[in-house]
Amino acid sequence: MAQRDVRNRAKGLTPELVARTALELIDDEGVGAASMRAIAARLGVEAMSLYKHVSTRDELLDLVVELVVAELDEDPQVRRDAADGWRDYLSRLARGVRRYALAHPHAFPLVTTRPAEAPWINPPLRSLAWIESMLATLHDAGFSDEQVLFTYRSFNSFLLGYLLMESGARTLRDPQDGDGSMGTSSEPIPGGLTPTRTDAEQEAVAEAETPQEQLDPQGDIEVADFPTIHRLAERLAEDRFDEEFERGLERLLDAVAAQLA
Repeated sequence: MAQRDVRNRAKGLTPELVARTALELIDDEGVGAASMRAIAARLGVEAMSLYKHVSTRDELLDLVVELVVAELDEDPQVRRDAADGWRDYLSRLARGVRRYALAHPHAFPLVTTRPAEAPWINPPLRSLAWIESMLATLHDAGFSDEQVLFTYRSFNSFLLGYLLMESGARTLRDPQDGDGSMGTSSEPIPGGLTPTRTDAEQEAVAEAETPQEQLDPQGDIEVADFPTIHRLAERLAEDRFDEEFERGLERLLDAVAAQLA
């Protein structure tokens, strides 16, 4: 009976189901935890049955990236047109990208590091459908080709740098064993964070309460050597990501407006 149940579950597998299960595992335990064996265990099937739907782990990770980026399609606050102006359009799109990055901080490095289909595809807006939509929308809003390209590259560069920093801070506060660049084997994990944190480091991060502890959870930063860091510890440890994201986004949009002018 048990073997029949396993076979029945295997018949219900699809590439999307396998990828969605992998994403759930990454959200819970980090990229390195999403082995074929662990994904199969969550699905209640044999690991070999997964290979009928995804031929390699690289293909699986690419499908995970597609799932994450596709959340833009379901975001009610993101628009496909610039009916209220290009600035409103880009602001909504940027905040939508940030929402999916923060919804999946352990998976976000995959969005930024997985090889794209072409070198001009810039993460984190790496979906061909969304790139086409953005380029066409800006063109329809009166942008010249040069202005479209400037905006596309600047938009992605700002989001890439900022969201890698912010999602990295989120994973630091919620360290998982699978976050390391090495998993249970000695092979590097694409998209993994590096270096792997030791158990002691993870415990120190998890137990940090004061700004000083949050800045230096293991007490490695000597006051005598780095007095300015210690003096500014409270403000350095503050979570001001919302404010800084909005300020950075406004400056980006101002730069686009200057190009248009």
